[in-house]
Amino acid sequence: MTLNRRECLRTLALVCMPTRSVVYSERVLDDLWAATEPDAMPALDWGDLSALIARWGRSTWSHVVTGHHCDLQTMLHDSIEATAQQASSERPPTVIVVLRGGSSLHLDRCRAVSSAFHSAVPACSELWFAAAPAPALVDKLRLTVVVSG
Repeated sequence: MTLNRRECLRTLALVCMPTRSVVYSERVLDDLWAATEPDAMPALDWGDLSALIARWGRSTWSHVVTGHHCDLQTMLHDSIEATAQQASSERPPTVIVVLRGGSSLHLDRCRAVSSAFHSAVPACSELWFAAAPAPALVDKLRLTVVVSG
């Protein structure tokens, strides 16, 4: 039996992270691990990401929205608005944004998402952005946002 890289990372994450930190849905975890794949733009470092998630514990919040590529502006608006409600001005959050898509994942869409979140998230916050292919989404996009508590 062979495991692909993402299955290995998920297994390692579930084994190595304290139980209290594993509060994400399967879809959120899959998107986070996809952001560490070599074909992600840019690929996030798995060690940094897993250490960050373990440090956050249960105080995280996540938001996932899926839609057709023509709905990107609506998806962005909804995600940014939801993220703004979670971000505390007293304690700047770390925000991880992962854009996934099939044939509709283009550089201009990645740039639009990254730019929108850079403008919306307070400058004192830490923002991580990655885009990763998801062939199963065909002509759709999925935007996943995880915010530290």
